Amino acid sequence: MNQLFISYSRKDTEIARRLTDRFTAQGLNVWVDWQDIPPSVDWIKEIQKGIEEADIFLFLISPDSVASQICKDEIAHAALNGKRIIPAVVRDVDAKLAPPAITHYNWIFFSRPQDIFEVSFEQIQTAIHTDYDWVQVHRRLQMKALEWERSQQEYSFLLRGKDLQDAEAQLMVNGEKDPKATELQNEFVRTSRTMENKKLEEERVKEQQLQLEKSMGSRLRRLTYLMLGVFTVAFVALFFWLNQVTTNLALTAIKDQMLALVETSVCFIDGDEYDAFIKYFPPASRDVYDDYYYSTLDFFMNDVIATNQNIAADVVLYTIARGGSANEIFLIASTEKNVEFKTALSTDNVGLALREGMKKSVADLQITQDEHGSWVSACAPIHTVTGESVGALCTDFSAQLLTDTREKVTTTLGIAFLAIYPAMIVLVVFSARSASTLLGKFEKKKTK
Repeated sequence: MNQLFISYSRKDTEIARRLTDRFTAQGLNVWVDWQDIPPSVDWIKEIQKGIEEADIFLFLISPDSVASQICKDEIAHAALNGKRIIPAVVRDVDAKLAPPAITHYNWIFFSRPQDIFEVSFEQIQTAIHTDYDWVQVHRRLQMKALEWERSQQEYSFLLRGKDLQDAEAQLMVNGEKDPKATELQNEFVRTSRTMENKKLEEERVKEQQLQLEKSMGSRLRRLTYLMLGVFTVAFVALFFWLNQVTTNLALTAIKDQMLALVETSVCFIDGDEYDAFIKYFPPASRDVYDDYYYSTLDFFMNDVIATNQNIAADVVLYTIARGGSANEIFLIASTEKNVEFKTALSTDNVGLALREGMKKSVADLQITQDEHGSWVSACAPIHTVTGESVGALCTDFSAQLLTDTREKVTTTLGIAFLAIYPAMIVLVVFSARSASTLLGKFEKKKTK
């Protein structure tokens, strides 16, 4: 949309260009014709469209512009569409010769000796931006009204809902400001309100009819829905409760399986030999991999995993020992081959099982993440003959086992409930019908 339409005489082109450049520099979109195109039907329509789409109509007053029929037609069309008209005198003219539509406005002068271009330009800027929000609303509303009028007042072009409410509020608050609301705008909004009220009344009547039909629903249907609702809620609550109970039992079984694996296997590890082996080799030692005890320990852990093929999950078995500081753990040997001897782990970054596993047997279903995947862990302490804990035998189960277990429990229970639910629905419907019949007989006897 053009914010400013400039009407001028061709003999005032120089000042028109100067003003246009200044307005453009201020960020305004300007509609102005620089070509001496002879009047024609198409050209007049193009001019009228430019005026209708503009917020402000700036008329450059000079002897030639007030005498121009085209300029007079432009002013008349601007007045018809309620545009804010700003007259600016660029060459002295007899005020009596000016079109009546602009005589009651305050003129801004560029032509007198005492006039300063910048001061006059600033006055135009002030006139443009006074109540400019209303000016823009006025233009949009006028264009919608024109569209409605030119479409033979087609119903679909009328305002509705919030658009109509906004237009009514704007006319109430700003209708008497410059530019004033046009008669077309008022008629457009009035017609829109009339049709909106008619539509709302039709919708209200239709809604009342729908409500009446709903209220005429049978007692049997209401009773059936009530019983179905109560049953369904109870049925769903029972499903979630049983699902929680059975899932917890399944997860407890996994914890017990993990604990059984490490507790039965750790009995075969001599704590004194394990402690001496750890103390003998420094961290990152390559000689440890050729040591007989390390090979024996590695073979033992791999044999444990091979023996427990019934475990339906990825399993890693490894041993740990205390590190050089209180919050450090060394990973000693592992069935995961790419783990180096005495890899240091911080207790801040490991799960409960590794932190507590050197004190007591513990299984932790809290999921931990590493570069190999997600895991749940269990550990059992390695004791010396004197009962001192020198490390722990641990196992990591793939956390996918937890997910699979939950899914299997939920799926199995869900299938069972879905198989039972239709039969229960039939029973509820039958019970509701029977209750309704008995209630009907009771009421009949009561009325007698």
